[in-house]
Amino acid sequence: MKRGAQGGLCNTGLELEDMTGRTVQESGCPQGSRSSVSAAAWWVSYYRGRWRQKRRKLTGFQVEVKYCGLAEDDEDDKEQRDKIDNINKNQQLNKKLLDHFRHLAATNQDTDQVDLQLLDRAISDGADPNASDRYGQTVLHEISRAWSVDVMRFFLDRGSDLLRPDQFGVTALHVASALDYQDMVQFLLDRKADPEARTFLDKQTPLHYAAKNDAVGSIRLLLQAGASISCTDYKRRTPLQLAANAERSDAARVLLELGAEAGLKDSDGQFCITALIGRMSPVAQLALSQFHVFDRMTRQHYYYLNLLEPELHSPEDQLSGVWVGEPMSPLQMVIQEEKLDLIMNPVFLKLIHVKWNLYGRFGAWLLLILNFLFNVSWTTVAISVSVHRDSPDRYVLPEDWWCVLFVVLALLLTLEEVLRDVRDILRSRKKLHLWQQLVKHRLQSDLSCSHPMWPQEREFLLNQFKLVDRKRGSYCRDLWNVFDWLVYFLLTASFSVHVADVIGPSTILNTMSLRMFSITIVFLWLRLMKHVRGFRLMGPFIVMLGKIVGDVMRFLFLYAEIFIPYACSFWIMFGGMASVPSMQSVLGLLYSLYRITLVDEYEYAAMVAVDDVMAPVLCGTFLAASSILCVNLLIALLTDTFQRVHNNSQANAMMQQAAVILQVEESMPLLRHFYDNQYISSHCSPLVEPSDDGITTNLHYHDEMGRITVQIKEVLDQFLVLQREAETTEGPRVQMDQDQQNQQETQRNKCQQSQELQEDHDKQNQNQDNKDKCRQILQRQTQELQALRAELKELQTLVLQLVKTKTNSV
Repeated sequence: MKRGAQGGLCNTGLELEDMTGRTVQESGCPQGSRSSVSAAAWWVSYYRGRWRQKRRKLTGFQVEVKYCGLAEDDEDDKEQRDKIDNINKNQQLNKKLLDHFRHLAATNQDTDQVDLQLLDRAISDGADPNASDRYGQTVLHEISRAWSVDVMRFFLDRGSDLLRPDQFGVTALHVASALDYQDMVQFLLDRKADPEARTFLDKQTPLHYAAKNDAVGSIRLLLQAGASISCTDYKRRTPLQLAANAERSDAARVLLELGAEAGLKDSDGQFCITALIGRMSPVAQLALSQFHVFDRMTRQHYYYLNLLEPELHSPEDQLSGVWVGEPMSPLQMVIQEEKLDLIMNPVFLKLIHVKWNLYGRFGAWLLLILNFLFNVSWTTVAISVSVHRDSPDRYVLPEDWWCVLFVVLALLLTLEEVLRDVRDILRSRKKLHLWQQLVKHRLQSDLSCSHPMWPQEREFLLNQFKLVDRKRGSYCRDLWNVFDWLVYFLLTASFSVHVADVIGPSTILNTMSLRMFSITIVFLWLRLMKHVRGFRLMGPFIVMLGKIVGDVMRFLFLYAEIFIPYACSFWIMFGGMASVPSMQSVLGLLYSLYRITLVDEYEYAAMVAVDDVMAPVLCGTFLAASSILCVNLLIALLTDTFQRVHNNSQANAMMQQAAVILQVEESMPLLRHFYDNQYISSHCSPLVEPSDDGITTNLHYHDEMGRITVQIKEVLDQFLVLQREAETTEGPRVQMDQDQQNQQETQRNKCQQSQELQEDHDKQNQNQDNKDKCRQILQRQTQELQALRAELKELQTLVLQLVKTKTNSV
């Protein structure tokens, strides 16, 4: 054989071909009195090589670190076993049995082969075929990982227990299923391995192991063998949910195609569909088809929207807006990850439509009106400040009572906005904290159930801890909230300077307050777009403006790279000179360069008068770099952004509307008192709506089909009647011809030749007339049949056209 002889076995030097056709050199003597030739013939029936495992790269992990096989003995076990080995010979044989596989696992060469003769002799001498390592793993676990089915058969024939688990409840079928060793899985199932065997701590079946390790082939074999596709572990997680959490898209797709349910949630309230949406959008599209059913017979749509909504646990949680459970519903995950392909799914479109009509529209209008009054109040205050700029008294009472009223109104609305944002921040932090506690507790439970010899799962769970710590709350992810606080800061600064100016009138303070108010008002009205985005007509435009911010920032960086050195050069040549008035000050020079970028008027003649060489050089190169290069680059960036947003205008509009709905849900919890909080669970389980394809809305459709059916039946009846009449007419005509011929023959025998000829002539004339009449009757009937056939063909064509039209509309 390819590895050297072990255990002092003699070498027979025989070379035989195994079942795979390779030449194998056998060594060792067989047990008992067999000859060397008979021993070689015996072992050649077993393929002793490694399983040629397909190299598959999973997300974040290599296949080799899935399962490490048999564990090495630690120092305490070695010392204790050394003491026992002096007394018990069988323990030495057991160690020899396990060490043989440990040695092969350490070398990990494709040419390695199991020494079956050595193992057979060890078992014959008293080694236990069910010997285990310190975790209770037997050689069957190692064989299921890396060796051929023949090696497994060898140990099963010698008494190894196929159903024996290790200390964690993992069986050989768990190992083979996780590694997608399909031949081994089929062999173990044929040997009556239990496909429903569960581990002791996390209660997971071989199907769970196959799902979370993306073992598609094993999944199919296990389900064919009777494994339950809806089996759950200790957290009530199905194989589909484990595949979704571990980002195993192939396994998740196969499970969905074979009937796994995506609308379930585990004991912690985590939605299976939420994990699919966050990690694998194409598979999530397939899963969402389970929430939408179309009945072609009744032409009705059924939407199971209740399966997409979390349950509120208590009235206190409902009032506070905090849900103790899975932090994100499927809709929240779609918005957070900006899944434009999923937001246009009919299920989410219908869910958004229901929520918008239920409370979203009212909440959006309420927020829009409040913020519109907020903007009008502060705009009025800012304008009123400029009224008495030349007067020492900023407010003249009682004439300016309306100014004071608007100031008070603006302050009250500002206080309401700030308090609502503060509540949103606290609620978001509390919700994030509860979610982190929940997820860490779940991960810690899974970590305590993890097997020491399965390092991939442990590494995955530890990485999940890091991701949880880096998670941000929902409030911080919305950049509009950051813009809100910028506006609040500008309002506070502007109003503070104004109050200081009212207390101690000063021209400087008045000028500063006017300048600050003029800037703040611009940002204040831009903030209104946050509350307009929920309406579909404005949603795409708001998205466009938001997307161009990044393009503008990139343009400003490039423009600054050109603007700053040229500003210094222009200042060196023309700055501070009376002959160039626009560049006497730094601000004037910067504004002049900006006008050059816009190809506006600038004092080129004055600059030529100062330096006729550098003026054209600086102006020409700056004009080319800033106006031609930078501006056209900005136009190209903005065009690309507009095109991308416009192509997804409907999806962007729905995304913005859904974001406003979630904003209403989180920032206005008291709004739930004005609508049925259980509407979706009670009226959308399922929500039944007729099809809008225009077929069932045609009231005359069924009447027309009935009329055409009756016409076809009448035509067919007429055709059959005419066909029977034609057959009846043709029969008497033939019989009449035969009678006439017989009569002519009789008359020829009795009468004279002349009389016979005359009579025969008369009979022939009469027969000819009868034939002509019959021919005319048959010709008329034939024409009628042809007309009926033509009419029938037209009716058939009409029916085919109606069927085709119906099919296209469906």
